[in-house]
Amino acid sequence: MRDDRPPVLVPATPEYVLDVFGNDHRRIVRCLAGQEPDRPLTFETTVAEWQTEIDLVASSRWIGRALNDIWQLGRPDADWRAVLEPARERTLGELCEFIASGARMRALEPLAILGRPCLPAGAFLAIRSLLIEAGADVEGVSPSTSLDEYVLRHRDVFQGPISRLAPASLPIVLVHRNYSWHDAAVLGRRLGHMTAFVGKFLSPIVMMAGLLLALVSYVGSWITVPPDPREWVEFGPLQTFRDLSYAVADGAWVLEE
Repeated sequence: MRDDRPPVLVPATPEYVLDVFGNDHRRIVRCLAGQEPDRPLTFETTVAEWQTEIDLVASSRWIGRALNDIWQLGRPDADWRAVLEPARERTLGELCEFIASGARMRALEPLAILGRPCLPAGAFLAIRSLLIEAGADVEGVSPSTSLDEYVLRHRDVFQGPISRLAPASLPIVLVHRNYSWHDAAVLGRRLGHMTAFVGKFLSPIVMMAGLLLALVSYVGSWITVPPDPREWVEFGPLQTFRDLSYAVADGAWVLEE
């Protein structure tokens, strides 16, 4: 299964736009608070409530221009202001309808296998195509391939285009990093060098303290081996491209014949 089959662009719907907002909302709250949001976003959620939920402190002009870039709309500031202000009165329903009126979304096309349409197979090829567009080497990717390495290398693709294939059904992509004694030793070495440099102009005692810190940290960086891997991926229960393909197929917009 090595053919490329990019998703087909079709007109977006307000429901799809809300799902994308919801996916971003869950990811941001998870990163900021370490937990799922207390309540999901709905069409009745006000713009002010949405901004508060994701700690977005910005003008309607800035938000409108950011959404212009994300959805590739090219709308003027005045049009965005009309659906974003006043923030306590405008709702996500109005905003989603406004975006959907000019935005596009990716739809999946099932792949025929033994004469029968198979949506997970179409999802796999769509995922593969999006990675190729991002410059990823997918020569060895098969349905049984582990996701970890590819998510680490191409996290923006998984958090962006791939998650938008089925924004309401895919789990949040989170990348964690190990902070260890090795990291502390490396930081101490740099701090020691800086302290020693400043000490040249302040005091011999400060300079010696910096050199001592750098020396101890240098030894520590050799003693403490950096963890392997230093980063790891949390992608819900998904482990392989097969898992991801089935999850995408369950929630994706399907191209109608």
